Amino acid sequence: MLILIICTFLAVFVPANPQRSFLDQQDDEEEQPRSYAFQRTRSLNGGYATDGDSKINDEVYRIFMLTILDGFNIFKIKAYNDRSFIYLTRRDYWLGDRYYYMDNYYYLPTRDSCAYRMNETERQHLFYEEDNMPIFDIIYQCQRYQEYCCGLNCCKIDQIGRHDYPRKPPKYPWEDPWHHNSASYSSQLPFAIIIISVFNFFT
Repeated sequence: MLILIICTFLAVFVPANPQRSFLDQQDDEEEQPRSYAFQRTRSLNGGYATDGDSKINDEVYRIFMLTILDGFNIFKIKAYNDRSFIYLTRRDYWLGDRYYYMDNYYYLPTRDSCAYRMNETERQHLFYEEDNMPIFDIIYQCQRYQEYCCGLNCCKIDQIGRHDYPRKPPKYPWEDPWHHNSASYSSQLPFAIIIISVFNFFT
């Protein structure tokens, strides 16, 4: 009677094939989708790099593509049209890695070079004219020993790991176009005109 009770207990609570149930569980884990974080920015000199601010990256890309993809004609890239100067970041950008090092006037070997990998949507209409090969990267440069590759911009080396460090306000508003609020200055303009007019009236 005791043997019958033990056999019934084992039949109810112990799986028939424990190895098979473990393999099934392992297969279920492998079928689950996995997402990997891919950093889009790298230093061509082997230095430190991050993806920086996504808003700045999107704005720089938008300005860069105004004449290439969003203009009257979509044109392909050659050596003479691969570079663009963007005022907001005050630096030059090269489209693709085929011609940038041939730019003796603007490309400086004494600086660190950065490469920003575009995603499939950003590069879907970008090709070289010679052989219709696709373009993958946007190249730019940062000050060596002072800045590092930071998305499509350069960040100060002394700010690495100090994300909560308060930003020092610029001495003049045009020194920082990213945080320059033109509306606040336009609202103060009538008040300044009134003060100048009163001063001229009494003098």
